[in-house]
Amino acid sequence: MKIAFIGDSLTSGIPGSSYFAILRERLPGHTLANLGRGNDTVVSLHRRIARQRLGNAQFDLAFLWVGVNDAGGEGSWLFRAANALRRQPRAKNLDQFRTYYQRVLDLLCRHARRVIAVAPLLKGEEIDNEWNRQIDVLARVIRDLAAHYERVGYLDLRPTFYQKLAGKQASSHLLESPLRIGWDILVLRNDAQVDAKAAQRGLHLTLDGVHLNSAGAALVAEAFLEVIARKQSGR
Repeated sequence: MKIAFIGDSLTSGIPGSSYFAILRERLPGHTLANLGRGNDTVVSLHRRIARQRLGNAQFDLAFLWVGVNDAGGEGSWLFRAANALRRQPRAKNLDQFRTYYQRVLDLLCRHARRVIAVAPLLKGEEIDNEWNRQIDVLARVIRDLAAHYERVGYLDLRPTFYQKLAGKQASSHLLESPLRIGWDILVLRNDAQVDAKAAQRGLHLTLDGVHLNSAGAALVAEAFLEVIARKQSGR
């Protein structure tokens, strides 16, 4: 099968551990395309994919995973400056998020036989924090949009992550600044280093509250593999 993975840094695999690298190793007979870009929002992802125009590209399956960067408000002035420089604005409100997400789905449905709309994951491993409550709202928007398309399915990874985090000491650590993210990219060169830094921060499934460590990447890969297996079997 020809499979596309479309999203932000969680898909590009930088920083942190890469679920895509696991899939590439586990699916040697398939053609996998990584269309992830760090810090993408639903607005910037739509602009990027529309600009690329995908040509005559046709995929058997496409995973769309975006939205975590649209949660959390404007953030620090460093994040705002970085977003402006990279032309990756967050959705201004829920209506704009819904509009652009629907545009992305419309575009992808022209290039994929089946699209899986994946709910945003975590913004901090404290499940009940304010940002994760915002993500819950975005996830419901995505679920409702997916239900209107015959060729779009919905996947929510959060119950699996919540189960793994249950009973563990929750760390309040979260992304500090674009400079810290850049430093992690520079110095954390492999999964062992990523996992060691995550443990130092008191985190279990992520490097920094958002990006995955090896345990988190493995959970995502397994969930995606299940979807791929169902597609192969015609279910």
